[in-house]
Amino acid sequence: MTQRLTLFAALVATLLLTSCQDFDDLSNIDSANYDAAYALPIVQSRLSIRDALESTGDLAALYIDDEGVIHFEYRGDIIAQNSDTLFARINESLNGQLIPLIAQRIGLPLKTAEGAEFDRLKIKQGQLVWAFQNAHPEPVTVTLTFPDLYKDGVPLQLTGSTAGYDGEGALLTYSNLFNPYNLAGTEIVTAEGTDSIYVEYELIREGGQEDTVAFGGITLSDLAFSYMEGYFGTEVQAGGRDTIIIDFFDDWVKGDIYFADPTVTFRVENSFGIPTRSRVNLFNVFTVRDETLPLEGELIDNGIDFVYPGLDEVGETFVERYVFNKDNSNIDEILGAGPLAIDYDVDAITHPDSNRSIRGFLTDSSYYQVDVEVDLPLYGNAIDFLAQDTLALSLGELGQEVYKAEFKMVTQNELPLNVSIQGYFLDEQGMVLDSLFQGEQLIMEGAAADDNGISTEVAEKITFIDYPEERFARIRPSASINIVATFTTTGEGAQNVKLLAEQGVDVKIGAIFGRRSE
Repeated sequence: MTQRLTLFAALVATLLLTSCQDFDDLSNIDSANYDAAYALPIVQSRLSIRDALESTGDLAALYIDDEGVIHFEYRGDIIAQNSDTLFARINESLNGQLIPLIAQRIGLPLKTAEGAEFDRLKIKQGQLVWAFQNAHPEPVTVTLTFPDLYKDGVPLQLTGSTAGYDGEGALLTYSNLFNPYNLAGTEIVTAEGTDSIYVEYELIREGGQEDTVAFGGITLSDLAFSYMEGYFGTEVQAGGRDTIIIDFFDDWVKGDIYFADPTVTFRVENSFGIPTRSRVNLFNVFTVRDETLPLEGELIDNGIDFVYPGLDEVGETFVERYVFNKDNSNIDEILGAGPLAIDYDVDAITHPDSNRSIRGFLTDSSYYQVDVEVDLPLYGNAIDFLAQDTLALSLGELGQEVYKAEFKMVTQNELPLNVSIQGYFLDEQGMVLDSLFQGEQLIMEGAAADDNGISTEVAEKITFIDYPEERFARIRPSASINIVATFTTTGEGAQNVKLLAEQGVDVKIGAIFGRRSE
């Protein structure tokens, strides 16, 4: 949606072009009159800023605060990260790999972030297949024990047996390949001081003698985790990069608008149960003057520490808003320079202070997301801010009998905003036929404002627009009019002012038409 200067453009367009709405009234004038002059009231109405915005459909992209000040809002795409990538690393280190039983106690090749230590890991799905070969002449029984893997509070044990090997052919093999053990509901609880999980086996020959397997191995597959607790290590979680387009200045030609109190808000929604800090890789504003201005401030330099749930708050989500304003950053400078777009890239760092004593958690639904919001209140000042737009126009509706016109416009302005305009009548090929005025014309005089920037009185301005026969003939073929408007706030831009939604302009337009009979 184009927000840009539609409220100003709508005001100007209404003042200039609503007179066209009643041109049909001339068709009812008696054609027997010759070279007559007809004085007609064309417009007597009031237009508020709210009316202008409703007519352009811009209300969905702004809000009006309790004071009545209009705020333009822009939002970037949400940058988000979930726990999948952290769980995936563990899964990849175990899933589908054959882990040989090369000793009677081995550690599983569990991969976590460098320096991470986990205390608990809940498995919500997975299958365990194990097998061994017997080279002994007696029947054997093998007990596989996972001292750190619990089922119903008890370490998991699996048992398998084979007959004795007679020395001929292939070794006898035990396997649960066709009946894998379901790991759903099991939980890994590591022993204090360890950072791995272990598996042990014991082979007992028929006579009670302990021995070893000829070969054995286990395979874990289809693993998925629901909960992990511990110290997750200092690691960067890639967030993403996005661009917010600021279309307020789409019609800008030259001049300055200064927003006195703009803000950029990072809205952080977080259910990661671990210390996490933002890392802003870049936050640049691109301006109408081809400048690239970086956002500066303590929150950029030091990062934002996300509020996070504790171990007794599993499943809860915390939402915080971190606001960059003129008091803690240079946001007023960079957004007061004619912003066209904001380019930002934000990551997050888990356990940024590497404090191992802080234990946290992740669930399979844990996530964080960062939403960037830009707020431009219509509170500030403008100096010779020039914008332009082209509007369709048809003077043919007046009929060939009308050969000259003079308009009188009376504006009573509650806005602390001076508006000067010039217009250029264009034919269907875009060629200039004539100008609206001999030079740029002030058509709305700004109302005086108090110390709070709110207008305190109404400013009246009377403007005459004359089209004698020769000029009127030149503009009759016009297909459009290019309006160039210059806006300057009351006090020649030296004072910050506020534009309120209910402020507006009372407009009276009358016309004297010269008409000849056919």
